[in-house]
Amino acid sequence: MASYAHKKIAEAILGIDRLPGEATAFDKWIRAGQHLDYLQANARSDELIIYASGPYSFVHSIAVPVDALTANAPEGLLQWSANPYTSIASYMSGGGRHTMWIEREKDQRGSPALDAGVDLIFGRTFEGWSGPDRTYFEVNQEYTHLSDIHWRPERSAYCRFDRNGDLADIVSVTVGLKKRNDVTLVTFAWPELEEYLAIAGYALVRMFDFTLLRYGDFGGWGDGLEEVVRVSDDFLYRQKVQGAAAYTRGIQIIRPRDARALSENVSGRWFGSSAREYASFIAQDWRNDRITEISTDPAATTNYFEADGNDLPYELSPAFFRPEVLSKYKTDREKYTVHERDIDCRTSWTLRGYDVNDAGQVFAYICYLRKLPFNEQLHWKSFNEPPKAGISERAYINDFRGEFVTFQHPRAETLSILARWRESGVGWWTLTDEDLLHRASPPISSSKDEWAEAIMDLSKLVVEGFDTKFLRTALDKVSEAYTREEKSIALLEKLLAIKNPYGGPIRLEGLRTVQHIRSKVKGHSGSSEAKTIVQDVLTKYETYAEHFKQLCALVADDLRRIESGLS
Repeated sequence: MASYAHKKIAEAILGIDRLPGEATAFDKWIRAGQHLDYLQANARSDELIIYASGPYSFVHSIAVPVDALTANAPEGLLQWSANPYTSIASYMSGGGRHTMWIEREKDQRGSPALDAGVDLIFGRTFEGWSGPDRTYFEVNQEYTHLSDIHWRPERSAYCRFDRNGDLADIVSVTVGLKKRNDVTLVTFAWPELEEYLAIAGYALVRMFDFTLLRYGDFGGWGDGLEEVVRVSDDFLYRQKVQGAAAYTRGIQIIRPRDARALSENVSGRWFGSSAREYASFIAQDWRNDRITEISTDPAATTNYFEADGNDLPYELSPAFFRPEVLSKYKTDREKYTVHERDIDCRTSWTLRGYDVNDAGQVFAYICYLRKLPFNEQLHWKSFNEPPKAGISERAYINDFRGEFVTFQHPRAETLSILARWRESGVGWWTLTDEDLLHRASPPISSSKDEWAEAIMDLSKLVVEGFDTKFLRTALDKVSEAYTREEKSIALLEKLLAIKNPYGGPIRLEGLRTVQHIRSKVKGHSGSSEAKTIVQDVLTKYETYAEHFKQLCALVADDLRRIESGLS
């Protein structure tokens, strides 16, 4: 799945390579006006052609030191001879030498400046392989490392995550099938390429050849004159028109902007930019004992060490939000990971220190909200509201007294038991998916779907981890009968009943409730039974959050009982 910009370039190349049927249009077409115009337009775009091979078009680009270009006349570049399929090294022997050596291919591009250039891509063909990926492209490893990009075959591109945590296509590739109307194309995103060129002291040199003719009518070039056209020092070509055929072969130099400005852009991504935008939030200015709007701009707040001589709010001022602010992160689990007090967006950003107060509001501190991308700050701002209660007791103990809390959500206790089982390698339970440890986060909003999703995650984490084969083997050893229809919970109850010192049956209430709600509410959400379960939960516990808390407590009790019985 190539990017939209890459696809449009491929379509444009096929469009300008389309052979006109009308004689006047054909005579104009062979002079490559459309092709030259498109190259110049593409040089101003954010997606640059690095290599293209179409029905009549050929473009190949390398990075050349600016000093080498300055030292050579532009006309010397017109004798270029290069393509990405040339091997960069070969084993050699003979010539009177008794050992083999490696000969690295250099000085074969047609001019001293081009010979000093660096290949950005390498075309490879897997000889003997007959699959569709027989021909492919590698990208200069220095560039992939500096740009931090990785090949993703499903996108047909070298990608990285952008500052919003979305995949961005930095180098896109299309390999044609060698048919008349196919195009092979490699494009680079210009912002990343421009940074590389500027910092390395390079310019991009595009070598192009448009040989335009009707193949069946062509009889050779003959001795006609060749014209050299110099549009500018950075764009020139030689052209020969002979009857119903013409070739246009030249070079185009694309130079980056000022290297210092681009270096500042890179530094800004690493260390933060002074040109950032900041949102403001209704927050609790506890230093001045008021509820007011506070900007996330560092200049709008202070800290304990810099508070003398000003009355600015502390950067640890909390802003409060409707609980639905977290729904975005809980529903896109591939992109976001919601921990108890942190939210991670892949490798792009982290919001630290959020929590939920007694009124069910989510809150976060100004100093951590400012670290979010601006569009993410705007997301939180859309759910911002005045506080209905203060910060949570846990946050007060952790963040202001600098102490560990002596209490925890029953979900954390459940995870602690499972972590202990995993570490000791118990036979009755296995973690089936690493990601499940970061799911089953407590529901906060009044959304039934959020609550049902949390219970389903709890079921996947806990119940699906029990090893039915192990449990049946354990029952076989004590000659306890069971049926094939009985699953893990029923088998566990039988095992625990055998070891019950007080006698009588055992019922794992928490695990059975989790499975029942998962089956009836998540699996059959529109049924009358599901509606009754939901109504009973809200009647008894008032909120989904409180029900989930109590359910996790029951599950933790069940796990302790299982651990005691099976150990």
